[in-house]
Amino acid sequence: MSDPTASRTDVPAPGRARAVSRTDELELIISSLTTCALFSLPHGLFDAIADRFTHLSVGFSIASILVSTLVTGVCYALGTCFVLHLMARAYWVGLVGLQRTFPQGIDWERTKNLGPLTRAHYRDTLPTQASLIDRADRFASSLFAVISMLTLYLLWIGAIIVSALVASGVIGERFGATNASLGVASLILVVLFAGVPLVVHLLDAQLAARVRGLRESRVFAGIVATLRRVSGIAYPQRLVLPVQLTLQSNTRPWLFFAVLIVAIIGAILVGNVRFAAWRDFTVSGAFTFLSDEEVDRFMRSTYYEDQPSDIDRFRPWPRISSFSQRGSFLRVFLPYHPVRDDLVLNARCGEPGERESDERIACVRGLWSVKLGEHTADLSTFLPAQRADISMRGLVGVVPLSGLEPGMHALEIVWNPDGVDDLVLDDRYGTASFEYAIPFLFSPEFERAIP
Repeated sequence: MSDPTASRTDVPAPGRARAVSRTDELELIISSLTTCALFSLPHGLFDAIADRFTHLSVGFSIASILVSTLVTGVCYALGTCFVLHLMARAYWVGLVGLQRTFPQGIDWERTKNLGPLTRAHYRDTLPTQASLIDRADRFASSLFAVISMLTLYLLWIGAIIVSALVASGVIGERFGATNASLGVASLILVVLFAGVPLVVHLLDAQLAARVRGLRESRVFAGIVATLRRVSGIAYPQRLVLPVQLTLQSNTRPWLFFAVLIVAIIGAILVGNVRFAAWRDFTVSGAFTFLSDEEVDRFMRSTYYEDQPSDIDRFRPWPRISSFSQRGSFLRVFLPYHPVRDDLVLNARCGEPGERESDERIACVRGLWSVKLGEHTADLSTFLPAQRADISMRGLVGVVPLSGLEPGMHALEIVWNPDGVDDLVLDDRYGTASFEYAIPFLFSPEFERAIP
């Protein structure tokens, strides 16, 4: 009798054979379920960050911007790849069904609409159904493998970038050099991700491949091994290299490598553009006569609480109730943004734990000046406020409109009006103070009641 265990090693189990041979079904399921989620994730992430953006410290602010940018780029890059994969698999399914329905392929005798020369040309050049099926299947399977590899690459690189820049930002904040610290960290990351792998390639693939003596030198081999280990920090080699080298060695190596680099850089650029487009009014250069410079000095929706928008949640700017004012007082809200305000407050008033509650409030009041025409508002009457509707804290007060002529006026608000000549601030401040001019229409006449 034959040994029953022998057949188990010679013939794969039915379930296992089906799992190996029918990966196309798993690919379609994963692609279809993932595509919609990837394209909808960035907007939800932006909303979550915007709701708490003014609450974040320097480190968390850097992390939130980087995470939203990188995750957005990854989502759009992978979403695009999954769409291409679905199209390739749909094309493949159609070809398989077509071959089962018409196994003979093209019936050239019935292509009466083609002339003899054109028919002969197509018969010589068009691929067969079998070759098309094989090419589509190979492209879809390769693309699915590239998606998994690209995901690992981008997540690993993103984790390193976020960790390094957040750490450098926190350290730089303590020395008043946040931007300088971020610049140094960015330069180190460029060397790690691009410089070291390039040096390894030049030393090994170029010099060692041409000079036999270098390959036999222990010193040279040690240098290459050390640089290779440093390069391994930037790229998860054990997870990615098996897939990368398999695809690269079975396709055009330089083309594959170029596509991979373009995909990584493109994902980061797309994430930056998408985040900027969501956070700013526009990223196009079409508004030449009314650019940001002109609009910044006049009407912005952020200034008015009855004109809310998504992009306004990122802006801790002063606000009034509405553009049109009919009453005797104008309500003003002055937001408190710790990342912007704490450096000035700590330098002027010391640590908050050393001050009483009234003194801390007075310090925050000293950050602002409010002026309407020739009248300067008394900020001692402004009270602390918590605005859950816009997720901000600050000061709220009123400016009297009595004696004001009807028509257009501008409320002039200055953050840090005394300047910072005697203060040591962080280099992330582009200016010593910020000026806001909020236009509003004062129309005190009462509307007539309709009988």
